[in-house]
Amino acid sequence: MEFLTKFNDITLGKYNYIRLREVSLMIKKKSVNITMLVPYDALDRLISEEDIESIFAAVREIIPDSFDVCIDYVKSYADSELVKNNVIEYFKIKHPTISIDDDEISVNFMENTAHIKISMKSSFYSYFANQNLSAVMTEYMSHKFCNNITLEIEDSKRDVNLNIDLASNESITLLSRKVHTYDHQVVQGKAILEKPKYIIDCKEVEEKAVYTGKIIDFKRMVSKKTSNSYYIITITDGTANMICKAFTRYQGEGVYDKLSIGDEVIIRGKVELDTFLHDSVLIVKDVSRCIIEKASIVLKEELKGVPSSYETVFPTKYTYDAIVKTDLFSDEKDVVGCPDSMLGKTFVVFDFETTGLSARDCEVIEIGAVKVVDGIITEAFSSFANPGIPIPEKITEITSITDADVVNAPTMDKITPDFYKFSKDCILVAHNAPFDKGFLDKYAKANRFLFDNRVVDTLTVAKKTVVSSKYKLETLCNFFDITLEGAHRAVNDCEATAKLLVKLAELGGLDKF
Repeated sequence: MEFLTKFNDITLGKYNYIRLREVSLMIKKKSVNITMLVPYDALDRLISEEDIESIFAAVREIIPDSFDVCIDYVKSYADSELVKNNVIEYFKIKHPTISIDDDEISVNFMENTAHIKISMKSSFYSYFANQNLSAVMTEYMSHKFCNNITLEIEDSKRDVNLNIDLASNESITLLSRKVHTYDHQVVQGKAILEKPKYIIDCKEVEEKAVYTGKIIDFKRMVSKKTSNSYYIITITDGTANMICKAFTRYQGEGVYDKLSIGDEVIIRGKVELDTFLHDSVLIVKDVSRCIIEKASIVLKEELKGVPSSYETVFPTKYTYDAIVKTDLFSDEKDVVGCPDSMLGKTFVVFDFETTGLSARDCEVIEIGAVKVVDGIITEAFSSFANPGIPIPEKITEITSITDADVVNAPTMDKITPDFYKFSKDCILVAHNAPFDKGFLDKYAKANRFLFDNRVVDTLTVAKKTVVSSKYKLETLCNFFDITLEGAHRAVNDCEATAKLLVKLAELGGLDKF
């Protein structure tokens, strides 16, 4: 309320009937959007053009000059039904295990004050006895309406009906795996009142799904069939990552451009299997920015930290017969010429060779990776992997990897901790990244690691940077005159992808990542 206090001081209390609904601060765009609540009959009766200018001038004194300011006015109209709905909404958001029914809430209006009384079941009343709930709820409700609010909570002397008011054992378990979010700001669709589940608890198919997380990857795509744009958004809540698809056919172009990497969002839609990505995908219906209460995410099984040492696969220094291959820019180990978008960053380019296309049913037979620091390849990480199943003949024809090559190789359960250590705090890069990341997340989840790195897909970057008939790795290597020896062997593909990454960066392809 500090903002309103300053505002009323500057305006000498002339507009003390105005309430502050929300303030949206956009750091990158250097702008502030302010939504003010005005009594239903005041906007037309009390506020003139001169007043609007005066209000804007007062806000301008509070907001730094470097930020643009936009003020929206929303009429506030309170009736009994709206007030009850907001009381129920409060408990759904803040205390989802507490059941409050419509008939337990009474609302009376006297002049400009809404008097709210909640007749709460004895067990719930006892729970809140020492929590100053009335004051907290009054503050919450004051942001919803311009009316003055009084709120009283009483013990109804009725006990909880265990069959109706409390969840089943299974539901209680799920409730303990819900994430708390607040300060929702609708970006698309309707406001989301449901609590999101942990991403790690997501099923392959869910008709009604709500999840939250920080955006770690954000791509705008264009459908070849319809020419409509769509977005692939990857979010993480600290338990796992989730790929989301948002289509603009019905929402309109540009709706999702308001989002960017780093935003925390809550998304509602349905989870279905994506035949192209070979993974479960959340199809977006409604999305809001939010703030995630990190303390509400507590795993029953804690995620593993970075191993103290390598145990199975040991990285090697990246050396070649010719120094020019060690440094992608000159004959000396010097970062001169390195694109600005790569300076100060460490990329890990990785690639899997697998027994097939589906991460659900297939396994990795080889992993390769190279580390790129300031545009220079510094280390390599490479190993065969025992898939535990025979390698199909077609895969052997493509990769030259046989059952004999992998019979004594470590499994991905042994390799994953070492790769987690190798790639920690780096930007992950792959050509057709959703494919390789799908396999990586599969083993990460099984071994309780979380690869929440930012991800760059050179396939996507290439499509936005150069015009080519095809965007396969071999085609792009030919386009840029990059030598690709031993294609479809993991570490060779990584070397070529690393060089491709540099070429794309030189053309400005990484400027938006």
